[in-house]
Amino acid sequence: MRNLKFLLATTAVSISLLTLSGQQANAGQLYNGWNYGIDAVGDGSGGDTFDIKGMAIKDSGDKIYVALTGGMPLTGTTDSDDYWNPGHSVHIGWSDLFFNLSGQDFQTASQNGQLVGVRFANYDNSLQTGVYTGVTAKSTTTQHGGYSNLKWYYDWGWGKTNTQGTDLATTQDVYNYYYKSAIASNPTQDNTPILNAIGSGTKVGNISMLGTQDLTNVGLDFSHFSALGDYTIGFSLDKALIGSGNYVSNIFLECGNDGVALKGNLQSVPESSGGIGLVLAGLTFVMAQQRQLRRKQHV
Repeated sequence: MRNLKFLLATTAVSISLLTLSGQQANAGQLYNGWNYGIDAVGDGSGGDTFDIKGMAIKDSGDKIYVALTGGMPLTGTTDSDDYWNPGHSVHIGWSDLFFNLSGQDFQTASQNGQLVGVRFANYDNSLQTGVYTGVTAKSTTTQHGGYSNLKWYYDWGWGKTNTQGTDLATTQDVYNYYYKSAIASNPTQDNTPILNAIGSGTKVGNISMLGTQDLTNVGLDFSHFSALGDYTIGFSLDKALIGSGNYVSNIFLECGNDGVALKGNLQSVPESSGGIGLVLAGLTFVMAQQRQLRRKQHV
């Protein structure tokens, strides 16, 4: 009987570990089922419209929910004087969202076509909204009146604590993630392009845009971190389109005036369920054997 009690306790611990193991890796700030990356306040070059306050991701069964909040509406905004084309107006909005599950820096993953990209804001019909795999990234910041490189952005004094959220809190953290080690250790205005948009890739599925009430219904609450912006944008997608494992997700504005990133883990639902099922099946078998042994002992 003592052995059986020990087995029951061990099984309970094993099931707990199987359930939690994928949730603990590289998490930002967890609250109510969402993983949050809270960006620095006031690091949006150009004012409140260009200030991202945070992003959040929820891993829920076979769905992934994504939310962004800040001063930029989904439709974007218009700057009356394009830095690169003075006297002309230019549209500025959200760039594409990326998932990097390669375990490599962003630049290397991009060069190897290992990124997943999500286009949710379609301003010019150059690319359909949806999820893309095998993605390489490109820079479009100078087409939107923005910074041509990340070093320039920081040279202008925008390197606040939590510069790209709580997971990339310092400028060095940012360089280490976005670029190869040789560049990260010696960043210049010539070697730090802001790779903010899908350059190439294959569309594998669609997204579903979500309204404020939809996001509230699935537990989103940026106000818990005092990080609710004027606009909150959200969408969901099928997890099968991305896969599972540790990820870094990030996004810039089209001008590169702000960006945010988040680390987390996407669980593999079939594998987790299968692992728990095997443990329970083994426990059932052992308990049956224990009952048979007790019956024999009483004969």
